[in-house]
Amino acid sequence: MMSVKELIKKMTLREKLGQMTQLDGFYFSESAAITGPINEMNISEDDIALLGSVLGTTGAKQTIDIQKRHLEKNRLGIPLLFMADVIHGYRTIFPIPLALGCTWDPDLVERAMAVAAKEAAVAGVHVNFSPMVDLVRDPRWGRVMESTGEDHYLNSLFARAFVKAYQGNSYDESFTLVSCVKHFAGYGAPEQGRDYNTVELSNYTLRDQYLPPYKAAIDAGCDMVMTSFNTLDGVPSTANTWLLRELLRKEWDFNGTVISDWGAVKELVPHGVAEDDREAALKAIKAGTDIEMSSCTFLNWGEKLVEEGVLDEALIDEAVERILELKAKLGLFENPFRFADVEKEKEIILCKEHRELARKVAVQSLVLLKNDDNVLPLDAAGKKIALIGPFGDSKHILGGWSCEGREEEAVSIKEGLEYLMPTISLHVAKGCDIEEGTDEEISKAVEIARECDVI
Repeated sequence: MMSVKELIKKMTLREKLGQMTQLDGFYFSESAAITGPINEMNISEDDIALLGSVLGTTGAKQTIDIQKRHLEKNRLGIPLLFMADVIHGYRTIFPIPLALGCTWDPDLVERAMAVAAKEAAVAGVHVNFSPMVDLVRDPRWGRVMESTGEDHYLNSLFARAFVKAYQGNSYDESFTLVSCVKHFAGYGAPEQGRDYNTVELSNYTLRDQYLPPYKAAIDAGCDMVMTSFNTLDGVPSTANTWLLRELLRKEWDFNGTVISDWGAVKELVPHGVAEDDREAALKAIKAGTDIEMSSCTFLNWGEKLVEEGVLDEALIDEAVERILELKAKLGLFENPFRFADVEKEKEIILCKEHRELARKVAVQSLVLLKNDDNVLPLDAAGKKIALIGPFGDSKHILGGWSCEGREEEAVSIKEGLEYLMPTISLHVAKGCDIEEGTDEEISKAVEIARECDVI
């Protein structure tokens, strides 16, 4: 294989910009046509063959098929990177990261996330958008569950554990993934807990509390960083030269790849720092964003910006070199399918060993807030037990960002209690739904509660 630098010399400017663009798997499907979404992106079917990575497509058969078709069309035979959010398990689902933090056991969590990596890798994933190490202290924020908590030291310990679990000691090891730490930086501190909102942090607080977990992930060898949606000092992270070039690259000596979050480059326009997509592309590339996720401003405007002399092609070459070096590091030029394997997928995913570990981690993550009158451990002999709540008899309990987790494979609380205590006298009532409910449901729950010994 030729060197990455030699490969870049053979690439056209548009091919380079394609490597810097990521779209989801639909655009690579055989059914995708020039009309509809592709047309809305202002790109052609030929442009799809230039793209460098795929978002959110998993499964060995799907990833292998897409990679094969792509390599037939890509002029230089540059393989795709497949990236996905495997936040707390691929198909074997572990507790959400906030609960993983409650284990206080980085070694156990490392074992759990190594299972997530193994299942994802055999399904064709190359890059995992994890760990999410944003420090979270406002429960109103909707993404609190993705973080391991409110303490920067604890988050740093878990950041290292996640990275080690995914990347191992070397990518030559079986079933390893690239780890992408996110969201850089300060995403967990939006005003009023509103997602995408402004973040106002003093330099001291930013460095003392919010930055250490990201630094811990990078020190552990993390090879990718995702920018955050928020602003710091009024500048969105995706266009923040100080954050990406001065702090991340120069001060922290990070040599890996920087990817935007979903549509974050285009969002520089509503942020008010870019007049249009053209300026958004210019500012993001100059600031140090290597890959644009789920939008095509780089591809649509990069050539024009270089022709106009406002964007130095050397910056594009630097970004593409980082992307191609990562592909080379993973061995994709020699084996573009890496660990994707339809038969091993059947053997590995959701196997007994993985489920047993998931149960162990779940037990270690539990937090008992009160045990008034020593209700627990539960003595159910001869007692009527009331199980009340919208999730009591629900399979919808896997938690947010559960990747390929399937509700039909989950065990409800009702099923679990009946399995553990087959002679239990169990009475179930929803009481209400999460967002609404009826008087009848509440009345039924009250009636059942009155008739039972333990609720």
